[in-house]
Amino acid sequence: TRNRLLATSVCALAAALCAYPFIWMFFNAFKSGYEIYQPLQFYPDSFATESFSVLFSGQLEDGPKLPFSFAGVFMHSILAAGGQALLATLVTAMAGYAFAKLQFPGKGILFLLAILVILIPHQALAIPVFKWVVELGLWGNLWSIVLLGSASGIGVIFFTQMFRRIPHSLIDLARVEGSSELRNFITLLPLLRPALVTYGLIHFILAWQEHLLPLLLLSDEYQTLPLALTKLRDSSYRIPASISMAASTFILVPVVLLFAAFHKQMRTALREFTAH
Repeated sequence: TRNRLLATSVCALAAALCAYPFIWMFFNAFKSGYEIYQPLQFYPDSFATESFSVLFSGQLEDGPKLPFSFAGVFMHSILAAGGQALLATLVTAMAGYAFAKLQFPGKGILFLLAILVILIPHQALAIPVFKWVVELGLWGNLWSIVLLGSASGIGVIFFTQMFRRIPHSLIDLARVEGSSELRNFITLLPLLRPALVTYGLIHFILAWQEHLLPLLLLSDEYQTLPLALTKLRDSSYRIPASISMAASTFILVPVVLLFAAFHKQMRTALREFTAH
């Protein structure tokens, strides 16, 4: 009982430390400019909602307009992150099936390359990726982000491990019956539903906060939330800090809702992944 109480206390303290910046950000969305810069004032004197109304209307009262439409930028991020998550889940699941259940020349070398993709930072690939996208004629639109995000070494390793858990006898039986490899792959997908949901959610979160590639590959017409938040903090636009806090608070909503909806399946898939 004493150990359990100590463990609970430590976890509660860690949770409070992790939650504090988000709670502080939420309360700052309701503060005036003077209150935000008072370090000892945690709660606002009054919960004013002007920051949220300005964020969606795009017009400050007796002030400048916002440099973007928040609803449009929010939709661009949903399309970019959601498209990446769906396409990357499909592509990496197919690759994982191939590495786990098929034999072909160069299998070991290709799997090693998938691992190397994880180790190479995005910054090192920025210039080659930019040139490649320009040559393909995709620069400026969301397709450049979606297609690049479909290649994921983490996803290949994750699904390879998950498909290895499925007995080979099932595949062999299907092949004897004349089933194609594509049909075998589609038939096995329901068995990996927690893994598909888990990886899709993880990839969505990573794509949701991506800054470098959208900065290089997207035009102002298709900018995403991280780029928009950067503009809100630009002193040349003279945007109150409370509006930036309101935007930062609001963009947490999709991630929180998705995690709340699928956390049980995530826990199941990660437990299976680490157990094998």
